[in-house]
Amino acid sequence: MKFPLSLLLLAGCAAPAFVVTHAPEDAAAARDIESRLLAARPLVEAAVGVPLRVPVTVTVAPTRAAFDATFPPEWGVPGTECWMVAWGVADRMALLSPRAWAAEACEHDAADEGHVRRLLAHELVHVLHEQNNSHADFTGLDDVGWFAEGLATLASGQLAQEHAGRAREALQSGRGPRDLASAWSGAARYGVCGSLVQFWYERAGEGALRGALAATRNQELLGAVGMDEQEFLGAWSAWVVVGGGR
Repeated sequence: MKFPLSLLLLAGCAAPAFVVTHAPEDAAAARDIESRLLAARPLVEAAVGVPLRVPVTVTVAPTRAAFDATFPPEWGVPGTECWMVAWGVADRMALLSPRAWAAEACEHDAADEGHVRRLLAHELVHVLHEQNNSHADFTGLDDVGWFAEGLATLASGQLAQEHAGRAREALQSGRGPRDLASAWSGAARYGVCGSLVQFWYERAGEGALRGALAATRNQELLGAVGMDEQEFLGAWSAWVVVGGGR
């Protein structure tokens, strides 16, 4: 995914602040998170092609229980899996403090600076996406869930790092998605969805991305590439097998 100079110039736009709230024991972690978000912001804006428009409140939760309590009640999330350490919507983000990852999380290493940077960038992509969609928290948008997670995985750099090669592995083992609804499932879901979005981006072109942020149905996304769902999945599979993308 390559971005033209016109998108990179978005980095110069005026910036609303990140307002980070935290427990006393996480003062240092909060400063580090704010610094990383400020550094990630121009890169994410360039990748997604839109500027951050409203302030974002970031909650650093000191424990898993406190992190679970940050989820809006209407989402119906009684508890989170150990791999879940962050979420973001149009004006809010929440993060299990990296200080607690060793004891209360899995698949995440707080000592890996690149991993932490990409994770925060992933959530910031969600924020920008949702600021440009009529559903500010993506409730009811399961139809395009693969695109939301895939875009965040691709634009954050995670597809090139943590999830590189996962789509090809899934296809070669017979675990590729049979439809877009099932793409966001299974162990390879981030790699599969990131690869799908990379393929979509290469076929649709950079000019289609901004409009795609407002999409609420797969039909809108597939219209940009002139394919129906099965044609799209078939073309993507062939592209991955011959070495396309990550």
